Amino acid sequence: MAYIINNAKWVSDKKVKQASILVKQDRIQAIRKSFDRYRYMKMDVSPFIMTPVHVMCDNALPETVNHKMMKDYFIEHFISKGCTTLLTSFKIDFFHHFQERLRQKKKTLLNSPIDYLLGAVAPASLITSELVRLCKKHKIPIIWIDLSSRDSFLNIKWGWIKDVLFHYPIIFAPFFSSEIDNNSKAKELKIWQKTMKSENIPHFSKEISQKTPLSLEELKKLGIYPKRGNFLVGGEVSYNLYEIPEVISVDDNWSIDYDSHCPRLTINKGKLYKVNNQTFYYPGEGKELIINTPRFFI
Repeated sequence: MAYIINNAKWVSDKKVKQASILVKQDRIQAIRKSFDRYRYMKMDVSPFIMTPVHVMCDNALPETVNHKMMKDYFIEHFISKGCTTLLTSFKIDFFHHFQERLRQKKKTLLNSPIDYLLGAVAPASLITSELVRLCKKHKIPIIWIDLSSRDSFLNIKWGWIKDVLFHYPIIFAPFFSSEIDNNSKAKELKIWQKTMKSENIPHFSKEISQKTPLSLEELKKLGIYPKRGNFLVGGEVSYNLYEIPEVISVDDNWSIDYDSHCPRLTINKGKLYKVNNQTFYYPGEGKELIINTPRFFI
């Protein structure tokens, strides 16, 4: 089946662009200004703004839930918001727990309706070249480090770790396992930023927001872009349509308030996931997204 998504305005890095998209066999065949001479069925989307489907992070994904609870959770937090790829993690408290925790997490996600990407969460005391080498072997592109213990963080041997990161530059992200006030958190994050910058280690400068679309910059750092977060010739047909709240011109700076706006339509790999207020749930449809090279486009 072939058709044309006509007069599409889409947001790319907060810039509005306009073109039409030729779709064949659920793949983007071509992107042009127009396809006026083509006689394929045309779907006019000019009343909407178009975005790639979203990638969201959730490090608190429930693991011991029944099918109905899992379905409700994915629909409420991801599918209804136009998210079809999930970044989540498995926690390790001891080095020898790595394989088992990774296996358990993958088992939990066997029936996931959306694609997923796995990272590791560990205390600073476990961040060694051996752990990083294991993450590299299993294509784990991100490691969250618990900053609740400053002494443990400052004792990490980054020089040894840096050698392991060659050819697979895993990115590190901060998080706090215990509640601290904003002033203390800001202080610890400054120490984190100064350390990671001076050691020249790939990192996020602040905590990754949960259950909200990752930015293009974050997708690039993780190596998810261009697999997700863009419209590419030869790529899968996956997009959201939002109602336009006002007149938008091409090349305008524009961003969606994701807290107050939900997509009217979500198409993922050619399948309908949402239309208006109705969502569609496909258990087991999601697959693990493997990142071969983090930070490839940076």
